[in-house]
Amino acid sequence: MWSQLGQVVAEFFPLAVGVALSPLPLIAAVIISLGSGGGGRAVALVAGRFLGVVVVVGVFAALSELFADAGGSAIVLSALNVLLGLAMMVFGVLTWARRPRGDEADSPPKWMASLTGVSGPSAFGLGFTLSAANVKELAFGAGAGILIGGTLTEAPPTIAAVAIFAAIGTVTAAAPVLAVLIGGERIRPALDRLHAALIRSSRTITAVVLVLFGAVLLSSSFG
Repeated sequence: MWSQLGQVVAEFFPLAVGVALSPLPLIAAVIISLGSGGGGRAVALVAGRFLGVVVVVGVFAALSELFADAGGSAIVLSALNVLLGLAMMVFGVLTWARRPRGDEADSPPKWMASLTGVSGPSAFGLGFTLSAANVKELAFGAGAGILIGGTLTEAPPTIAAVAIFAAIGTVTAAAPVLAVLIGGERIRPALDRLHAALIRSSRTITAVVLVLFGAVLLSSSFG
């Protein structure tokens, strides 16, 4: 029952890294962590993000299993992976072309400025939304879900695979939260610098991640 779990984790690992490298959840985690008493609210954000990733990957894994049970062919599943890979690469190129330049690149979106005083439930909802209602995240999650559902046939290893994917995808958003909880005020200057760097280059990071991991998804489909 568990024999294929390691293989599946190895195959979806690049997609999980793609989710982990998504800059917006990391930026949100840094901003909330830097706010007064932001530790608890930042934990809520990370919890919402983890649940959002679980829902996305779990839904696609379930749909993939249902499709396989209904007699769907591996060729069709592979074709879906190809379409996802192409969509990610196209979206990455468009994101690169539309990236802000000059002074515009240093201006954070208005929603980021409101995060310092966000409530715990709102932080949880934001974390969930950034994972479950984000086109880029959906593409990564769909690719992983199709792989998991098309390979694993029993519930326990499927649940374990989805949880492992979500844990890998959430680790970067959790890192600044843990840093603040452990390091306290000593870590604030480093997080301030990280925040400024991410604001300047978030679109560029997103574009590179989408193109790179879209290519990974395509290569795995033909491998």
